[in-house]
Amino acid sequence: MPAHKKPTLLAQGKPRTLGGGTRAWRVRLYAPEVGGTKYQVMFRAPADDGEPWKRVLRRANSEAEARKIFAQAEAALDTEKETPAGADVRASRTIRMLGEEHLKDSIERGKQPRTMEQRESRLNAHILPTIGDVPVTKWRVDHSRKVMEKGSKTIFSNRGREDLRGQLAAMRKLAWRLGWLDRSVDPLDGLEIGRANILHGATAQYVDPRLRPETRQVRAMADAADKLCGPDGTDPLMTRLPLFGTKIRVAGFGGLRLGEQNALRAIDVFLDRGYVHVNGSWITPRRQAGFRGPVKNHTLHEVPLPGSLLRDELLPRVKELLGLPDKATLQQVLNAQEAERQRRADLSLREPNKNLAWWNYPVPTEDELWLFVDTVTGLPVKPELHNERWHRVRRWVEKNDPDNAWPRTIVYRNLRHHAATRWFHDELGESWEVVAQYLGDKLATVLNHYVRAGEDALRDSVGKLANL
Repeated sequence: MPAHKKPTLLAQGKPRTLGGGTRAWRVRLYAPEVGGTKYQVMFRAPADDGEPWKRVLRRANSEAEARKIFAQAEAALDTEKETPAGADVRASRTIRMLGEEHLKDSIERGKQPRTMEQRESRLNAHILPTIGDVPVTKWRVDHSRKVMEKGSKTIFSNRGREDLRGQLAAMRKLAWRLGWLDRSVDPLDGLEIGRANILHGATAQYVDPRLRPETRQVRAMADAADKLCGPDGTDPLMTRLPLFGTKIRVAGFGGLRLGEQNALRAIDVFLDRGYVHVNGSWITPRRQAGFRGPVKNHTLHEVPLPGSLLRDELLPRVKELLGLPDKATLQQVLNAQEAERQRRADLSLREPNKNLAWWNYPVPTEDELWLFVDTVTGLPVKPELHNERWHRVRRWVEKNDPDNAWPRTIVYRNLRHHAATRWFHDELGESWEVVAQYLGDKLATVLNHYVRAGEDALRDSVGKLANL
């Protein structure tokens, strides 16, 4: 019988003594045996705790693939990382599993519940139904194009399509980091989104002036909300939100986001200094109870408000929440506020978490001093209920004060755009740097939203041509 010929050794790594053995060993790459087609890579990898390292064999269809496995094994052993997985493990690592890892990684990175909900929705609605069963190692640009084609049937905004592509990019980056996808493979290479038409001198994030409400419209909506939701209101569905008009003014003249408005408390109003301290956001995850979480971008900021709004509307509410009589002086209110802040500051010092202070010390939601509540629950209103009442007010203004009707194309959150442009910048003459400070945004974000190159020159030209 002829002797069995050993396969040809193509490469071998450095000598190693890892794994508890007495003899040194190497990672070895062999050519296919006579009559065979599979290249072989042999090395050792950790077994169960306390057990000697086991011998591992990986096969490849080509020399290039085999040398890649060889290099991965050498690099993993050099840095004591996980050695290359077997074919069965690689095949089980599908896009569905990668999506789960992506959500888990997002939570570990501290992403907000709303962000998590959006990522989970995009994953379940567009990515998994299309390529969920595709192994990550086989993920290519054709698969990504199928996801975008499916998304384009229900996502009509350019921003929405960019968000979907951005999630694919995040999953690709995670696949590279986990070693599930070779870095030489880019499943998004060549995947382009059609460019949207934009005004000359503006960015894609520019907010058209038509979508920025005017001050007269803001006042009309707030006054109507006072009438419908205040003590003289007759509809119990509206009177559930007794300070809805005040809330609209805080949004329209302070630029707070809806979650920041809902999270305001009696101790956040600095009546003697003329501003509110924005330090949290009311968060309502799906199928979960609402809670007070961190402010967006973790950026605390102060927002000045009109004196009439502070004195005539917020001051009485603060007195009520602090248990003070209607005739209490301003100084008595300030003293009570400071006492409550100090009480929370003292309690925070006893906690192991050194990041706690008076403004973020945890208090049961039912015991918090909320400014704006739903009288049925005693808690900040849910976004769905808030929006439903908003449209009731909008329809009332449209019918009873048509000259100041609120356009249907402008949503509630655009009150923030009014505060930034028509109030802070135009009426008060503040610079964009100061506007960004009041909004709790980056200067670049504010400039992208509200500044268009050449706008002043256009206005000058129109003025010159008006009398020609």
